[in-house]
Amino acid sequence: MEFTGIAELPLHYGSVPRWLFKRMMKLAEAITIILIENFGEEKLIERLANPLWFQAFSNVLGFDWHSSGSTTVTCGVLREVLNKRELGVFIAGGKGKKGLTTPKEIRQLAKKLDLNDEESEKLTRTSRLVAKIDNSALQDGYSIYHHAMIISKNRSWTIIQQGMNINENMARRYHWLSNRIKSYIEDPHNAIVDTKAKSTVLNLVAKESRNCQEAIIEIVNSGKEKVKRDLGELRRYLRKSYPLTRWIDVNIRAKSKEIIHYKPIEEIKVNWRALDQICKVKPSDFEELLLFRGIGPSTLRALALISELIYDEPPSKRDPVTHIYDPIKWSYTVGGKDGIPYPINRRQYDNVILELNKIINEMKIGEKEKLKAFQRLRLISKKWNVKLN
Repeated sequence: MEFTGIAELPLHYGSVPRWLFKRMMKLAEAITIILIENFGEEKLIERLANPLWFQAFSNVLGFDWHSSGSTTVTCGVLREVLNKRELGVFIAGGKGKKGLTTPKEIRQLAKKLDLNDEESEKLTRTSRLVAKIDNSALQDGYSIYHHAMIISKNRSWTIIQQGMNINENMARRYHWLSNRIKSYIEDPHNAIVDTKAKSTVLNLVAKESRNCQEAIIEIVNSGKEKVKRDLGELRRYLRKSYPLTRWIDVNIRAKSKEIIHYKPIEEIKVNWRALDQICKVKPSDFEELLLFRGIGPSTLRALALISELIYDEPPSKRDPVTHIYDPIKWSYTVGGKDGIPYPINRRQYDNVILELNKIINEMKIGEKEKLKAFQRLRLISKKWNVKLN
């Protein structure tokens, strides 16, 4: 499993029963302790940043491959385990309003993570930027409702986000990993796991959008009145009656015919107050623009349209999907909470927890016993078909 990126899953509904949640915590705790003890904090961060490993981990805990809560509850379980045990890795954020408190929680965790003020503020900035990118700069039809940042004492981190598409009743999961990011605004996802690629995506953080990003910054820095004039010019080309579901075929000041895959300007509500403020600030780059409060999906769509139709610098319409996988086989570990492929086997679940805890206890005795315990773990992993490194 070498991939970091996005997983798309259908939404199922239902809650996790208390008896199962308690077992999930015990099993998650045992797995994370063994992983950290044998491979270190960085390996746990790396694994959680891998959408396939994360899905397998969720399935091992008792989720069906596409059951409700697969992302939110798994992160909630990890939050309970990591933040209370203090294993050198901590989680900030979560589902809904909890995700909005991520910056505040990062500052609260600063002492435990031994962060100075500058490092703490850098992480909060990263949290805000990643959320803004997946919700606004990459417009794929999913609205972010879950945002969790997992941070190690070594300053490495992964962010797990989930978005919802209410029209398709689907959820898409986004994974970020600190040590693999070369640029936040140029293909920041190293790899993407999905069930399919979409054809109607506005991808302002694709490598192909670099010129469009620069054009947008020039447009903003030219002033609010110039932006209004450009929008007025667009309205002469785009008809209000055009259905949003259709592509607009245009050939305006372009060398070749371009197909626009995103909403016409008439349907966009530009945040003029925020745009006026950012025009006065004159951002130096696209990152700074994204971090400005009030510059959301609609305003970015408007600016991207101006860039494409007026200045012939189109953004990418490529959905950044690179790999398609089906992780359903992991649902056969202890069963699934919704009974797929079969109901949770409580006795088997408890035996797994007991066996892992025996290994953890043996690891505490000494290096010789630790080696024996690890060898036993490898035998168990073969039975479960788990790759440990």
